[in-house]
Amino acid sequence: MTDRLLTFGLAFALGLFVWLYARSREREILDNIVVPVTVRLAPGLADSYRLESPAAGQVRVSFTGPPNKLRELQEAISRNELSATVDYALPEDQLERNRIEDSVRVEATDLRVPAGVTVLPVEGRNRIGVMLSRLGDKVVKVRIETSKDLEPRLRIIPETVKVRAPRDLLERLFELSVILPSRDELGFMGLTPGRPARLPLPREVDGIAIVPDPESVVVRIDPQAPRIYPLADLPVQFLCPPNFTLRPRFLDDRAGKLQLRIQGPDQGDTPRVHAYIDLTGGRFLPGPGIESVQIQLPRDFTLAQDPPAKVSFELVPVEAAPKPLGGLPAP
Repeated sequence: MTDRLLTFGLAFALGLFVWLYARSREREILDNIVVPVTVRLAPGLADSYRLESPAAGQVRVSFTGPPNKLRELQEAISRNELSATVDYALPEDQLERNRIEDSVRVEATDLRVPAGVTVLPVEGRNRIGVMLSRLGDKVVKVRIETSKDLEPRLRIIPETVKVRAPRDLLERLFELSVILPSRDELGFMGLTPGRPARLPLPREVDGIAIVPDPESVVVRIDPQAPRIYPLADLPVQFLCPPNFTLRPRFLDDRAGKLQLRIQGPDQGDTPRVHAYIDLTGGRFLPGPGIESVQIQLPRDFTLAQDPPAKVSFELVPVEAAPKPLGGLPAP
């Protein structure tokens, strides 16, 4: 009886071994394969959120199946035809946040493989990080960045635009700056007092993509607006009374020069401006002094800034010519 049971057990074990061996020959394995994954927002989120993290990622997956099916899968992998697309749905408890950091899990059902192939995602290597920004709209002012002499003469149409961008950016965005080209480039664009030019609005701020509406503005030069003239190193003179016995001089070279901005009609040449310190009124003694600077402007011109600050100087006695000895007339 014992011999029969032993014989039966050996036969069963041998049969099981043969069956397992046959099954192992029928199925093979592709281990730890890198699969590209595309993450996209679930329907309904694309209008309110922006995917800031890279839309493409990678996961590692193993496959088992019949040899012929795995060969078919290997050919698809070599042709870069195997990939996964995952829709990310935002958790309800994070719907009101301006910035969301999360991860999405890639499941076996997210990969399309030949029939008979089993997908085995590698645990711990089957997640893709996602980062989202909540979008909003804000109306901001458009500002032209250009030279100070040209900026007051420019008119922008429209003066405000609507910007769609992440909400955390909109919280600190109050104006949209447009850099105006140089004068030579302006001439190429055709911007003249009688001819406006269209400038595109920026598509990003601080490296963050934005969508302005409209996408461009019209810039024109107002012919009625005064032109700004910057005057560099304008010399300051002294207006002295006749027979003034003191000689004025500045304490240093910088005190005797002004940086001035005036405005007036548009003309080709730089206007002639005189700056001086009036010493014709009052009594002055040798030593340091401080007085206001007077500005003499051409007709129809005014200052485009605050009046210049008072200037320091000193008064030194004028050396008298030496008299001849003994009162004799000079030769």
